[in-house]
Amino acid sequence: MKRKYIILLHVAFWGLLILNHTFALFNDNTYYSFKDQPKTFSLFIKYFFCETGFSSITALCFYSNYLFVAPALFVKRNYLKAALFVVLILVALMCWRYIVEFWFFKPVLGFDNYKGNSITAEFYITNIFYYYFPVYFLYGIMYFFVESWYQNKQQQQELEKEQATAELSFLRSQINPHFLFNSINDIYSLTYQHSELAPIALLKLSEILRYMLRESKDEFMLLQSEIKYLENVIELQRISAKGNAYIKFYTEGYVGNQKIATLLFVAFTENAFKHGVLNDPNEPVKISLQATGNNIQFTIQNKKNCDQKDKTGGIGLNNVRRRLLLIYPNKHSLVITDEDNFYSVNLTLQST
Repeated sequence: MKRKYIILLHVAFWGLLILNHTFALFNDNTYYSFKDQPKTFSLFIKYFFCETGFSSITALCFYSNYLFVAPALFVKRNYLKAALFVVLILVALMCWRYIVEFWFFKPVLGFDNYKGNSITAEFYITNIFYYYFPVYFLYGIMYFFVESWYQNKQQQQELEKEQATAELSFLRSQINPHFLFNSINDIYSLTYQHSELAPIALLKLSEILRYMLRESKDEFMLLQSEIKYLENVIELQRISAKGNAYIKFYTEGYVGNQKIATLLFVAFTENAFKHGVLNDPNEPVKISLQATGNNIQFTIQNKKNCDQKDKTGGIGLNNVRRRLLLIYPNKHSLVITDEDNFYSVNLTLQST
């Protein structure tokens, strides 16, 4: 919470406290010095100033302990300094109370809290020490602990958020390197062969890069944009395989304004291209996406290529799991089935 709002809350609290006490005392006409005066607005103002004066003594006790004694006692562990602050606060309270009662209450408001009796220093010390200090000393200490706990919690949350943001940026920076390098090599081969597919492949790669570098800077993107990006990746794979890649991709349900984490599904798709069999028409790579309201289910299945494995590192399933935990805590389900001949992924999550 911003400092100015905290100050406003404190001012509001003391203002309401003063008004509450003022109305209660005015209603009963409690003070001895005002007993013979009629209940007029002028008398209400006198009660109001009296309560403001007494509350200023209370506030001085509260804030001085909160600002000086508590930090010296519990943060710096300087007990001598804390004891010195206690003595100085007692002296300050006595002086301020004397000023309020005998320089303002009595000459200005005609209010005598002691019915004309003389007041000794011993009475002042004992009265302040037993009435003001124990209660508001404790309140000041309690408020210090509550504020410290709240600030530590906020700092911890901000730190966790910064760490999560940094980690997500790191994870996203690892997406697609092997796929892009392979695509560039494939386009080079198509160009060298003067293939008519070269400009189409280059256009698809351009759209993929544009999405990665510009549109996917946001943490979340429209589901339909992610689908378009995934279609470009699949089409580029088909072109690179010169029509020898059998991939089935279909969507079901209503795709509207749902948003999901950017570059999430492509990790599983690339994994299927990298380790799966693409040239078997009887066992194509099957990719499906089903949208039902805010629930999205993404499934992919591929036949495993046990003879050839690309050893280049991609994002890795551990990174995908980590992204899901950071972005969709308790809002996703990831089931990976690794069989002898087939590999499948079933991801369900709640879109934003």
